[in-house]
Amino acid sequence: MINKEYLLDTNIVIKIWNEYPQLFEDIEKNQEVDFGIYHHIAAELSIKEFRKVNGVPVLSDKFLKLLGHIINEEAVGTTEIYKPNISIKHDDNKLIYYINGNKLSRNDYNLICICENNKQYILVTEDKKMFNSAKIILSASRVLCFNEFLSDLKMFNIITENSL
Repeated sequence: MINKEYLLDTNIVIKIWNEYPQLFEDIEKNQEVDFGIYHHIAAELSIKEFRKVNGVPVLSDKFLKLLGHIINEEAVGTTEIYKPNISIKHDDNKLIYYINGNKLSRNDYNLICICENNKQYILVTEDKKMFNSAKIILSASRVLCFNEFLSDLKMFNIITENSL
């Protein structure tokens, strides 16, 4: 039974690949924890993960292992957020959002929307503007930086002090 479900930003996926290459597999072995990657984030990652094999472009193994965790808008919804006392502005020409002055890309804003509309998700990011915006909208307990994410995973014995 899943107790915690994390929605990962691009920078978190890359950091896991670079610093903790076994972590995704370790999470998959645990039945209490899961993670999701928004399909537009996966599209960003896939661009960097193509390799040529005998002249044919193929996706890397580490990217292919994420396919079962990709979530799309139709499944989770990204309806706009309307909250009193929170200033959310949208620049249609640049596909930019501003939450209380924090400038966000459309993908960053959509990650916050997914978490707002799907209470099971906890957003994990190292992006300061997205982190601050998410804390305003979601509450501080539903957004984590990378080190807080690792601490959470320790509670589920997915990682130990020795694996850090």
